[in-house]
Amino acid sequence: MVPEFNHCKSCGMPMMNEQDHGGNDENNSWCKYCCDNNGNHKSYDEILENMTNFMLSEDGQMMSGIKFENKEDALKSAKDYLSKCEAWEK
Repeated sequence: MVPEFNHCKSCGMPMMNEQDHGGNDENNSWCKYCCDNNGNHKSYDEILENMTNFMLSEDGQMMSGIKFENKEDALKSAKDYLSKCEAWEK
């Protein structure tokens, strides 16, 4: 059986347990990476910076299958990706 889980409305991260949610609150729509320690949503700029750095990391490259040559390319991709997440859709 496939476990049920939510996705962060800000970055799309699967939130499979309480610790994955911002503030360790399973009712929080944002993940622990998109929130501060109190579960408050971070700014778009902070989340964009974190997503860009993740895309440049070994883990990010392994998950996406893309190796970015520079930060500018990763930033462009992060902006495109976040624009499709519920919190940032226009």
